[in-house]
Amino acid sequence: MAKPPDAASPNSPDSSALHEHDVQTLAHLCGLTGTPFDRMRASQGLHNAARSCKEPLERLAAAASECGISITPARLTLADAIWRAADSVPFAAWSAKSQSWLVIHKHGFFKARVSDPENPSETENLTRGELASRLGLASAEAPADFGIVSAELPMRALGQDAHHGHAAVSPVRRFIALMRPERKDIGSVIIFSLVTGVLYLALPLAVNALVSNLAFGGQSGPLWTALLIMAFALTLALLLSAFIRAMQYYIVEIIQRRLFVRLAADLSHRLPRVCASSLDGVHAPELVNRFLDVVTVQKSTALMLLDGINIVLGMVVGMTVLGLYHPYLLGFVILLLALLLGTMLVLGRGAVRTSVGESLAKYEVVGWLEELARYPRLFKGPGGYRIAAERADDLTRRYLDNRRAHFRVLYRQIAGLLVMEVVASAALLIVGGWLVISQELTLGQLVASELIVGTIVASLSKLGKKFEAWYDAMAAMDKLGHLVDLPVEREDGEFPPRKPDGARLEVGTLGYTYPYGVPVFTGLSFEVAPGERVALTGTQGSGSSTLLDILHGGREPSEGYIRLDGLDLRSWYLEALREQVALVRPDDIFQGSVVENTRLGNMSITMDEVTAALDRVGLLRELLEMPDGVNTQLITGGLPLSSRQRIRLVLARALVTRPRLLLLDEIFDGLDDASMDELCGIILDEKNPWTVLVATR
Repeated sequence: MAKPPDAASPNSPDSSALHEHDVQTLAHLCGLTGTPFDRMRASQGLHNAARSCKEPLERLAAAASECGISITPARLTLADAIWRAADSVPFAAWSAKSQSWLVIHKHGFFKARVSDPENPSETENLTRGELASRLGLASAEAPADFGIVSAELPMRALGQDAHHGHAAVSPVRRFIALMRPERKDIGSVIIFSLVTGVLYLALPLAVNALVSNLAFGGQSGPLWTALLIMAFALTLALLLSAFIRAMQYYIVEIIQRRLFVRLAADLSHRLPRVCASSLDGVHAPELVNRFLDVVTVQKSTALMLLDGINIVLGMVVGMTVLGLYHPYLLGFVILLLALLLGTMLVLGRGAVRTSVGESLAKYEVVGWLEELARYPRLFKGPGGYRIAAERADDLTRRYLDNRRAHFRVLYRQIAGLLVMEVVASAALLIVGGWLVISQELTLGQLVASELIVGTIVASLSKLGKKFEAWYDAMAAMDKLGHLVDLPVEREDGEFPPRKPDGARLEVGTLGYTYPYGVPVFTGLSFEVAPGERVALTGTQGSGSSTLLDILHGGREPSEGYIRLDGLDLRSWYLEALREQVALVRPDDIFQGSVVENTRLGNMSITMDEVTAALDRVGLLRELLEMPDGVNTQLITGGLPLSSRQRIRLVLARALVTRPRLLLLDEIFDGLDDASMDELCGIILDEKNPWTVLVATR
């Protein structure tokens, strides 16, 4: 990877031109991923990245998070990069030859579609050899560094912000936004459905020709030849239809995978960054259960794309052929369409609302069952069995009431469709028979019309399940909307350089009130010098834990200010702040190994540093006595470790991250004197140049 021509001269004309080129590249990549672009934030991110990143791809990847996109560096051959690139997941490549970026965002069998960020509207179709030459590579099999680009919040379009902050975005609008990135593949499915609908007419048209010839008494040799030709042509048409259907299944499977991946990627980025205040009064793990509704969306979408579109287009094509046979049959078709629309719109009124109500009641049942599983010993006490059963019974009855209300609407539509089946079949027999008797319709056309109407009637009977799939999808979109509407923390701010000593803290007239109106504290002022160790004491509910949340950037104060090293805390970029400020709580342990809980995703921390930190807090020897040692798997909360061991583990995590401001929340409460003296010795050790605030009772 080539370096910029004058990385050491950030104010030179060439460096300014390179900076502008990087800004245009980020703008282009945001456009390709459907992410709003903020030029000021992009420029600030590039300036911050230039301090520590010299390689072009490293610099661009570091600045990308400021723009709401993720650029993952990967070393691949050019051929692999071309094959993997797509419009929604473009690849960025630095050309050492031209000292500029190229974006690969579509591949073909023989060529790749490439764009220049400075002229994003103009794309070029280059062969692999031409692209390799443009990038300064020997061949398409030569390895190079590429940036895999994706949106950090690919479900942003589903949330309130994408719909001008409307408090209640309709499930239909969310569903349309969810499917918008898949519009090209959905368009392919529709085209395939139209082709299969036309090909399916081969059967009734062949029958029409056969019956017409037989009606005129034709049984000669030429008729048998024509029959064989028709049979061969019909077989080819049906084989082609089957092949196209198989292609539809494959495309829909890819769409289902992408839906799951996009939502998982969105939530994995969103949940760690959710504003703490938005989860006040909410049980977050129960809320995240709504992610499972993505499976409902997947299955319902597949059902509608594979069967729903085929049914509708098949009906349209069949009705069109009927209309061509005779004007009366055209009127019959128009009447049938009017009845179908009435069944959908009139008889289906209130279906989405009742489906959402049913889904809400379902999650209330799930939430209560989770409570029973969370506190099993509690419900073994006096009256526990009774309240468990009574509450479950009450919530189940509520679910049944909502389900009954939804099924009432659905049943109306199914009954309407069944009536349409009977009316359509009987009406066509009467009208068609009269037209044949009047010699305005041939016998072959009548038989073909009956076959077509039989198909339409069979399609009508299947629409009931498709209606239910649609309503289930709308209820699922309502639940997924609860997740993608969760607001994330601010993503702007400064990147102050790290200092070698502890942080200086200044708090002035600080106050905080919970969103539901309960004040916690007000007028709080104090200063902490670098390297000082301070204890915050108070009664239960005095707000010390909330204060530590604010100092860690998890909450915004209602009044007053906080300055860290002289810079207002609101001006810090939160990720940069948390690289220098660590908040330690005893139960902040996730499901994973001891090593994973110590590193917390920071792979720059070596195994030697992990074991040294565990040894320093007195936990290493105890872990080595376990069967899996430091790779012992922990469940959420820290089991099988004891409470004393968990405190030592989270303290070891703080040691390896080397914060300049260490916030300890009640980690000493309940410890015996010997353990407290040992841990205090570690925290107060002057070898650790940190500033410490300890919240205790």
